[in-house]
Amino acid sequence: MIKCENLEKTYPLRKGQGFQALKGIQLNIGRGEFAAVTGPSGCGKSTLLNILGLLDNPGGGRYYFEGRDVSSFGDPERSRLRLEAVGFVFQSFNLLPRFSSLENVCLPMLYLGVEKEEAAARALALLEKVGLRGKQDNTPLELSGGERQRVGIARALANDPRLLLADEPTGNLDSRTGMEVMDLLRSLNAGGLTIIMVTHDQALARAASRTIRVRDGRIEE
Repeated sequence: MIKCENLEKTYPLRKGQGFQALKGIQLNIGRGEFAAVTGPSGCGKSTLLNILGLLDNPGGGRYYFEGRDVSSFGDPERSRLRLEAVGFVFQSFNLLPRFSSLENVCLPMLYLGVEKEEAAARALALLEKVGLRGKQDNTPLELSGGERQRVGIARALANDPRLLLADEPTGNLDSRTGMEVMDLLRSLNAGGLTIIMVTHDQALARAASRTIRVRDGRIEE
């Protein structure tokens, strides 16, 4: 599903210098895998996730997504493919605070042109799927941290993505709630969804089917 060949990424700094965040990344991830990306802060994990999620282009090398070379896609092409094929789960949830759970989950579908009635029906089904029956009218401020993350997962699934990217999805949760979220992610993966998760938590990394260790911009293991 994903193939990276010699991926490079350098961010410009002052006085013409640059910081090389990724150095010759070689990576293959098959459809249906659950991969955990680990490593110390600043090692390049988030940069790699941004490229895999089509939020950014590499500065060198090639990135193939479902067989297509997307390395040089422009913003409109990346945005469309990202909306259709990739779901994101964030550490800070990134929910709109004045919107209900249902409205937050509906948003990606509306951006894709789904009719409001159909989007609402699908959003309600997704909220039930993640264990939030009866919470569709609650705003994020009326939900616990674990419930907010479940809304975030439902929103990530809104357009039936082929790839789910989770960036420290349990970072703002207590250990028990974090394991509940992990159980939900494992259940989604068992249903065939490809998941790539960035985490500092080694216990969570071991719960994935594969661990990719990054250090100083390179894949260490």
